[in-house]
Amino acid sequence: MLKITPDPPDKSLEESLAHVSGLLRCALATACESAENHTGVKRDLAFSVVHLIDMAKAVVDRSLDQIEPR
Repeated sequence: MLKITPDPPDKSLEESLAHVSGLLRCALATACESAENHTGVKRDLAFSVVHLIDMAKAVVDRSLDQIEPR
């Protein structure tokens, strides 16, 4: 059976972390927008997600900073 979709190229750790950082930036924008459009407990939950995304992004960014340039 022929495979229609080619295998994705292998990414380096740096490329993968940079991609994750971009995804987290988008998730953060979405969560912030959601929080702004809610009140009460729903707003609190949305801002909790914002905080979790911020923490995850900080870990990814610190990891990117520790990678030595090639």
